[in-house]
Amino acid sequence: MTTRLDFRSDTLTVPSKTMRARMADAEVGDDYYREDPTIRALEEYAAELLGKEAALFVLSGTMGNLVSIRAQVPHGSATIVSSTSHIHINETGHLAAVCGLTSHPLPTPDGRYPLELLNTFAPVQASNQRPSVLNPTLKLICVENTHNGEGGRCLDVDYLTELRSFASARGLVFHMDGARFFNAAVALSRKPSDLANPVDSVTVCLSKGLGAPGGSIVAGSRAFVEEARHWRQMVGGGMRQAGVLAAAGLMALRENIDDLAIDHANAKRLANGLKEMGLDVNTAAVETNIVMAYVPDEFGDPRAFHSRLADAGVLALSPKGKRLRFVTHRDLSTADVETALERIHKITRI
Repeated sequence: MTTRLDFRSDTLTVPSKTMRARMADAEVGDDYYREDPTIRALEEYAAELLGKEAALFVLSGTMGNLVSIRAQVPHGSATIVSSTSHIHINETGHLAAVCGLTSHPLPTPDGRYPLELLNTFAPVQASNQRPSVLNPTLKLICVENTHNGEGGRCLDVDYLTELRSFASARGLVFHMDGARFFNAAVALSRKPSDLANPVDSVTVCLSKGLGAPGGSIVAGSRAFVEEARHWRQMVGGGMRQAGVLAAAGLMALRENIDDLAIDHANAKRLANGLKEMGLDVNTAAVETNIVMAYVPDEFGDPRAFHSRLADAGVLALSPKGKRLRFVTHRDLSTADVETALERIHKITRI
């Protein structure tokens, strides 16, 4: 039987035996009373790592984004979001349904808002000029780092600093969806605190490439985190003896971040190999662990090509138009990438 090599997502990673042992041995308490020592250790370590005053353990990145925004931005306001961002298209519409916000989706080629477009869309208002009574007041700008929909692209410190200036000049909250935040830090060779410094709030996932079975961190000022804790409770995120899950997150942050560089190298090897076989891949745009490959016309219908890959034991995300997405992760070795390329090569020669 052919072994399946699953490149659909880094959400497929499973906790290692060592991580499972840490979870089994975790000291726990009731987090409602803030008496779970492992959760407290995770929150304190994450806050220090990200250079923020405080951090909060939440169940998922989507929950982290929701409580971060609800804690800082009043109902009836407006936000700038990337038109291809996870928070805009993959989080069940909570910006409108729960946070009560009007979204202004703007294009983000390479994961970045063009600064000229931002300045045109939201010019600085004179101090005596009130916004129109007809429109919701702009209160928030969101970024995604790395940007999944744009191929795992990284936002560097210089760009984030420019966005900080844009937000500050307009009195906007600046939030970062950092589901793959540590991929950016590793790829850019920057301290996590450097990348988190320009934003008011940041969420980071402990799963995906870091290997924990779930959970995310929200970080920012102490006052913000206390407000986010309130909203976590409202949306059903209160926890009891969840130190068994926090133990996995603590190990992920302490021991697994550097391993992301292996995933990035494997993604680059995969991208180069796919391009050599005739798929349309912008190898220069492969900065982290995501590879976007476009199926050329001579390979036939992308859905049929995708099915042939699956029959050969190579799983990629279902095509969007001609685009296939491959994601490398800690449960796919360099040898697995080479095996996948050998299998794909047999298909492309047909």
